[in-house]
Amino acid sequence: MSKIIVLPLIIIVLSACAGMPASTPTPEPLGTPTSPPDAACSSPSDWTIQYKRTGGIGGFDQSLTLESDGSLTVQSEHPPVDEQMTIPEDHVKTITDLLVQACPFKAGPTEGVCADCFTYELNIQMDGQTYAVQALDTTLTEELRPLISILDEFLQVTSQ
Repeated sequence: MSKIIVLPLIIIVLSACAGMPASTPTPEPLGTPTSPPDAACSSPSDWTIQYKRTGGIGGFDQSLTLESDGSLTVQSEHPPVDEQMTIPEDHVKTITDLLVQACPFKAGPTEGVCADCFTYELNIQMDGQTYAVQALDTTLTEELRPLISILDEFLQVTSQ
């Protein structure tokens, strides 16, 4: 009697497995901008940067919003920070130059594992375009690295 029940169960399981796909779809790579990669980037007069840095050995969770008028808001869960300030005009000019240099904001290939790396998320609005990029320490391009570095400096100054 048990052979009669087991055989139909095996047939049902095997037929269900036959309909499964042979491979899983490949996820979209990190660093894909929301605008065309060949979009012309000029020196923007009006821009907004939303930046988030998470991870690292300390388990950081920090973010900032920076506007072309110099207004800066920094928020952090770890370490706890909630601050607003205005940065000097020369810093705004430097960041504007870095935006042009890094545009169209691509990250490098995302291969390998990086256990204690920071994860960076950038959402940048400028010239009527919105750019979104995610990167790890290991996937930052040479064009993005200076922009990330100066944004990290703002996080460090407000965390002290």
